[in-house]
Amino acid sequence: MKRLFLGISPTPVQLEQLLQIQDALFNASQKERAIEHRGVEASSDNHTPYTGVGRRVNKQNFHMTLAFLGAVSDEVQAHLELALDSFNHSNQSQWPAFEVTLDTLTLWRKPQVLCLSGKLDDLNLQLTVDRCWHAAKEAGLFCGKTNTSKTNDEFTFTPHITLFRKAKQIPEDHLPQTGLLQARLIAHSLIPMTLSPQQMHLYESLSTSTGVEYRILRSWTLVRPS
Repeated sequence: MKRLFLGISPTPVQLEQLLQIQDALFNASQKERAIEHRGVEASSDNHTPYTGVGRRVNKQNFHMTLAFLGAVSDEVQAHLELALDSFNHSNQSQWPAFEVTLDTLTLWRKPQVLCLSGKLDDLNLQLTVDRCWHAAKEAGLFCGKTNTSKTNDEFTFTPHITLFRKAKQIPEDHLPQTGLLQARLIAHSLIPMTLSPQQMHLYESLSTSTGVEYRILRSWTLVRPS
């Protein structure tokens, strides 16, 4: 069984930008931790200092997930790829190009993920996500969680690129300087970041001796309207 997901990749320039955002978050975390340690030493209460921003995602693994597929057999993978291929066979515009802007540092506390996120504003992105889900269902897979507030098979989807895992807090989020970090990132043109992918990829998540690696197995062209 393979652990698979569908997604897109940032450009090489954007990969370097994401590394700079990671560095800024890490440095802010270290400064914040030092400040809180000094506060604990000067106080008699039981306040626990901030323990870190989390574990960095490797540069090679930066991506934006469109649909997480989970454990997939070779047979089901073949059916999935046929379902994905069928959109292009029926109409070359079935995998339309889209843009998505990521402009907000976001912490999801339950999965402990710190990411750069955005809003689903492009209808072609929603269409792509819906068709990924449809292809997964055609192959017999279940991906994502249903949004019970909707009457169809749409899924809650937030565009994002994960920067850190095992994250507890956004650096500077609870200090008097709240917002300064994000403002600095904006001032240095690191955010917002607009993704305009030319391809969608089928990735395999592999556990290796050096950590998790995401490898591209297949790609589909995203077609811009003529």
